[in-house]
Amino acid sequence: MKENYPFLNNLNIEIISKDEYSATGRIKVTEAMTDLLGHVTGGIYNSLADVIGGAAARAAGDIYVTQNCSMQFYKSTELSDEYLYAEAVIRHRGSRTCIAAVTLRHEDGIIVSDGQFSYSKI
Repeated sequence: MKENYPFLNNLNIEIISKDEYSATGRIKVTEAMTDLLGHVTGGIYNSLADVIGGAAARAAGDIYVTQNCSMQFYKSTELSDEYLYAEAVIRHRGSRTCIAAVTLRHEDGIIVSDGQFSYSKI
């Protein structure tokens, strides 16, 4: 999938697994992803969640683009956390849209953010 999705290369997002109902992935936390306080920015959280939700949506073979998203942030991620993990679960797959619930966690399993993404089939 990386060959057809250059954005993954920019952030070094790794897709660990995917099937037509779910996907998991991670990103290695780097200093370039942090704010002035040393915490990973919300944009990184959102990008990781969107990529992994989109991977789950596209795993059934159709092409989708992001239509909408809503994220809740619970805990910050710092350089010492090393990796940020994402898990997406498909909640609905219709004729034109696909909805994925995405949860972000630290390696110890603590939930740091979750959200819902809708994708439109093209």
